[in-house]
Amino acid sequence: MSRGWSVLAVVAIVCAVLAAGSGRAEVVNRIIATVDGDPITVHEVEMYRAGSGSNQLTEPQALEALITDKLLEKEVVERKIEVKSEDIDHYVDQVKARNRIDDYRFEAALSAQGMTLQRYRDRIKAELQKSQLVNKEIRGRVSVPPEEVDHYYELHREDFKTGERVTVRDIFFRVEPTDNDEEVARLRRKADEVRQLAVGGRGFDELAKQFSEGPGADKGGLLGTFARGELEGEMEPVAFSLSPGQLSEVVRTDKGFYILRVDKIEPPGYRSLDEARDQIRETLYQKAVEQRFQDWLSKDLRERHSVEVFN
Repeated sequence: MSRGWSVLAVVAIVCAVLAAGSGRAEVVNRIIATVDGDPITVHEVEMYRAGSGSNQLTEPQALEALITDKLLEKEVVERKIEVKSEDIDHYVDQVKARNRIDDYRFEAALSAQGMTLQRYRDRIKAELQKSQLVNKEIRGRVSVPPEEVDHYYELHREDFKTGERVTVRDIFFRVEPTDNDEEVARLRRKADEVRQLAVGGRGFDELAKQFSEGPGADKGGLLGTFARGELEGEMEPVAFSLSPGQLSEVVRTDKGFYILRVDKIEPPGYRSLDEARDQIRETLYQKAVEQRFQDWLSKDLRERHSVEVFN
């Protein structure tokens, strides 16, 4: 298999694919590989390639991916990996929520692709089974020692250079998409009134805990420390224009109304190791996962099974 294939790329294409048009029988039925004696034909490779997108896989890549698929299927059976029906339900619900469609429209979309709901669920089950297999074999066996994180930080310190950063608090009043003009105006008046309380001397932390609907309300409205490019569009220019302790005017975004306060401003410098530790650990972890995955595919799986590819 191509060394460039990632865990996610393989898992994403290992589910079954829809049939593509066939050519001459003597060509498409030609056996070009076997996995534990089970044949793989030219037609199967064409089907697999069509299902994954012809611009994404060359024919040799499609054959290698299909061989990997067959190997994973055999491992799933041998290890008796099961997927609960509710896990499939959850996956399908996520797909519908992400695309904002109901059951009727979802099944209509499947039907337009020539697929039944049960067939789709079978595909999802196969994908989840293989994902479980990869997680057990790869992710559960990879760890990143703390000293590797420290070493990476020292070698790549320039990657953690920062510009000016601000520590920001907010009081947030949510505007729902269904709110009419009258309700939006009421929320704006409420935001103005709360801002006047803060100007008049009421503690910002106290007001945030009492009125804010934002995620940091229980922490006195604390959002965190941000560099340029990390805050929501409308909020960033306001936050970076404030002095420490200064209140903003009421800021309107597509989510609602904000009152911002900057606690402190940090000059350009470097993120500390403690601040960068989680990011570095994740980078090293993903790199180690990819390496183990490639080794597992090219060595462990191939050694446990018989794979032959014919010219």
